[in-house]
Amino acid sequence: MSAFKPVIVTTIAPTREEAEKIGSLLLEKQLAACVQYEAIVSQYLWNGEICRDDEIRITIKTSRHCYREIQKTILANHSYECPQILMQNVSRGYAPYLRWLKQSLGL
Repeated sequence: MSAFKPVIVTTIAPTREEAEKIGSLLLEKQLAACVQYEAIVSQYLWNGEICRDDEIRITIKTSRHCYREIQKTILANHSYECPQILMQNVSRGYAPYLRWLKQSLGL
């Protein structure tokens, strides 16, 4: 198994229901240790038009080696044509929290 490398993956969903479905699947598959949901307003360009939508941001605490399966799960359960899926490295963190994160992923 790959070495533990903590990362944060973010995506968005159009509704809380869709966001929580995706988050629950990630937790059940042990691809995430923690999933957080935040109501946000997004303004963006799509097909040459400026759009504005209420959305739910999903923040996923995980390990780098889980990214491919996380992306696959999001895409299989997401209603957007081109959802945001971004991974950010965690360079440092509170050691007891990172130990919990690693343990929660079954590593």
